[in-house]
Amino acid sequence: MVQSHRYASLLLITNSNDTAAQFAGLLPSDRFAPELSVCAPREAAYVLDGTAFDVVVIDESVPSADVTKLGAEAAKHGAAGVLLLAGPELFEGASRYAEAHGFMALKSPADPALLRQSLNMMAAVSDRLHQLESKAESLEAKMEEMRLVNRAKLILIQQFKMTEKDAHRFIEKNAMDRCVKRRVIAENIIRTYQI
Repeated sequence: MVQSHRYASLLLITNSNDTAAQFAGLLPSDRFAPELSVCAPREAAYVLDGTAFDVVVIDESVPSADVTKLGAEAAKHGAAGVLLLAGPELFEGASRYAEAHGFMALKSPADPALLRQSLNMMAAVSDRLHQLESKAESLEAKMEEMRLVNRAKLILIQQFKMTEKDAHRFIEKNAMDRCVKRRVIAENIIRTYQI
């Protein structure tokens, strides 16, 4: 099965326009969306509330008091990967904090190859999470349909003294005859005959 290519979205939280320009050149173009979202630290909470990002990068230009708080906030908002670029003087403490709160820290300035590799890994993890979420949603929908069909069968058994097999056949046949899902037939039965 061929899957369509999905670009990862990235938010860069920085106080430096130079960093934003340099960063855009580092992003692997085959993995990340062409548009790089950039915001200042004071806007970060608002941006994170309104948009889901696959990867969030916080660079060292952000004041040290805000760095770890922003990292934890980004991780809490569901970003699959949060990367903190910390200067040498802050790296040890930031790294320990990052590990404890589920995100990653790299010493800045980071080697471009290591940075690209880290970003690619975070994008891959994000992609895998999206696939798993999609499967979970599909399973939830199937389970909900099964619950509705079983409830409708019970109503048919109670109201019309059908056997379980006959009730099942009735729902299946009506769904095929009307070219609709079994869920639609089950919902109609429940709505019509609910006790």
